[in-house]
Amino acid sequence: MLQAPVVQPRGQSTQSIAEQEVDVIPVDRDESKGSNSDPANPTTAISEESDSEEQDPGTESRIQSPSVSKAAEKPAHTESGSRKDSRSKRATSRRQRAESYKHPIPSIEEIKQESEVRKSPETEESSPLSASQSSPRGHHHGDNLTPESSMSPEKLSFSHLPSDQRFYLEYLRNNVTYHHYFFRNNTNYFIHNILIEHALSCEPLLHAVIGFAAYHATLERSDGRIQDFLCYYNRSVSLLLKSLVGGLKHTEAMLLTILQLATFEEYLGDWVNLIGHQKAAHSMLIEFYAVETIMESELRRNILAWYARFDLFVGFMSGYETVLGREWFGAKERFHRERAQQRPGDIHARMEAAVASHRFIALDMALLFAKLKVGGISLPEFQSENEVLTARIEDWGQSLGPLLTDERYIVTSFEGAPKQDEDDIVDPYRPGGLFRGPLFQMNFLLIDWLGTNIMHTYQTALITGRPAPPGLSEMALELCRVFESVEYWPESDRGSILQAQAGLGIAALFLPKDERHTMWIRRKLAKIESQGYTYPPTLRENMAALWGVPDIRRWWLPNDEGYPPLVRSIRSFTEGRTPKLAGQPKPTEAVRTMKGLFDKLNFKDS
Repeated sequence: MLQAPVVQPRGQSTQSIAEQEVDVIPVDRDESKGSNSDPANPTTAISEESDSEEQDPGTESRIQSPSVSKAAEKPAHTESGSRKDSRSKRATSRRQRAESYKHPIPSIEEIKQESEVRKSPETEESSPLSASQSSPRGHHHGDNLTPESSMSPEKLSFSHLPSDQRFYLEYLRNNVTYHHYFFRNNTNYFIHNILIEHALSCEPLLHAVIGFAAYHATLERSDGRIQDFLCYYNRSVSLLLKSLVGGLKHTEAMLLTILQLATFEEYLGDWVNLIGHQKAAHSMLIEFYAVETIMESELRRNILAWYARFDLFVGFMSGYETVLGREWFGAKERFHRERAQQRPGDIHARMEAAVASHRFIALDMALLFAKLKVGGISLPEFQSENEVLTARIEDWGQSLGPLLTDERYIVTSFEGAPKQDEDDIVDPYRPGGLFRGPLFQMNFLLIDWLGTNIMHTYQTALITGRPAPPGLSEMALELCRVFESVEYWPESDRGSILQAQAGLGIAALFLPKDERHTMWIRRKLAKIESQGYTYPPTLRENMAALWGVPDIRRWWLPNDEGYPPLVRSIRSFTEGRTPKLAGQPKPTEAVRTMKGLFDKLNFKDS
């Protein structure tokens, strides 16, 4: 029976979020270069913030969002004594800001302690969102408090924003898809409209969304620099911290900000800070919603899907249980299953049901193996429950049969695709091996299912002490075939290769260890990382041991082939933060070392 979670008291929830320390790294800037150098390139346009704007010397004054200088918009006036004084003050302000870059930005705990001195516990400030978007805390069983997008895409205006922000929001809508966010269902409307509408009313979310768009835009430029997007990320984190410790009500926009920052951090390979934001998102999720109401609107359903993926991701990588209770995943699975039954001819509804069902199975797999790990169940109990889980995994694959045979959505031509490499290990152009149209998401679901099946089979063999059954290598090759089919099909959506990479690391563990197979997977991992998905050092270290190629610890390919300078900067930035996070809880350290994936893995026999 489903039960609503206990709503945490305000103070407790705030503390649970504030305890997650997130580093804010100031971006080096050359003040001598002026406010902008290339009006056609918004990333080079940096202006000073208004001198009249009050800034917290601990955070905001050290992180400035790039924006086009507005000096040209100001009317000319006669020089006066007051204007000279103003110019003198601005010069002093610039020196003070430059000096502030030399000092580390305080942690969230330091900001919190300072804020407690300035305010009483009863302090309540107005929310940055409009009344219709204010926090639904305390209204878990009433009407739908989360409106869908209140304006049509045509009416969503960015005209009041600086030109660089307008540029990146348009870039997001035209170039960033649900694949970049790792949603398994097509959530483009949510990303391009609902998310942006909330961002226009919440500055921390606005900078997080713009920063994510700037990240992908910067990767496409040969002269892209890390500061071109980190300035937005830093600004978002800084403003979010101030909101959390400054007495503002928690809002859905804050929750969306945390989820957007966590997605950003996954791309950066900063999994430790990702866990901090995952825990903060969990606190707000159970503060705002109940199991019975979480599926009532598109916004809520997407928030749950967004968070649930992080929960499973962290659980899988660490080998620990998920944070969110099983009943939440069950509510999602039941909602989509019943909707699909009510709409038998709706392919989208059936796809959503398949995604939710697979996530529910993946959750139960994570919970079962985690319970055995901590002694929560005996080995005979594990074996009994695991037999049921095995049947569910097999049944899920068989349940897709009717969808997989719909000839309307099977790709039969790869015209325009590159010629197949003679050293290829799979045939990406196999007729009938790829799905299109409303079934395009099926390709990623198949990758998920193959990855789940491989890991379940192998981990079961490890636990029971039996040899791994034959067929793991064949499943790994099939996963690679689907990946490469998605990669080479000319009509694949933007971001598809990033979405498809999820199971590639698993497949790499079970491919033959000869030069041909090893170089194939190394080239794929290099291509993925060059497109922005940064793998942590632990993965490279384990792969180096697996393949006996020490050079992989630096880069996937020999002689730094295809190693973009920007990717090097991103790696350096992320790896430079990790040593400061020593002494983290065991689950956090387990994620950093990918213990759930590599623990007990026999590199000789895998």
